[in-house]
Amino acid sequence: MRVGVKVTGHLIDLCSATHVDLDEGACVDAALGALGIPPAQVGLVSVNGEAVPKAKRAEMVLRESDEMVVMAPLTGG
Repeated sequence: MRVGVKVTGHLIDLCSATHVDLDEGACVDAALGALGIPPAQVGLVSVNGEAVPKAKRAEMVLRESDEMVVMAPLTGG
């Protein structure tokens, strides 16, 4: 299955993909792994506009044509 991907912030240096091809039943964590983005570098993930908490990334099953946004942690001062 194909899932759309948008990567933001400094994570663009790690991944510039616009989609990821996954096996049926793959979760958000599997998608991050397939994209080569280390989980510790991810701030927020949303799927179809809804935030996916870090604790739910291994449970959230993706579906064909889902849109996933991967954001770097917010920093500043």
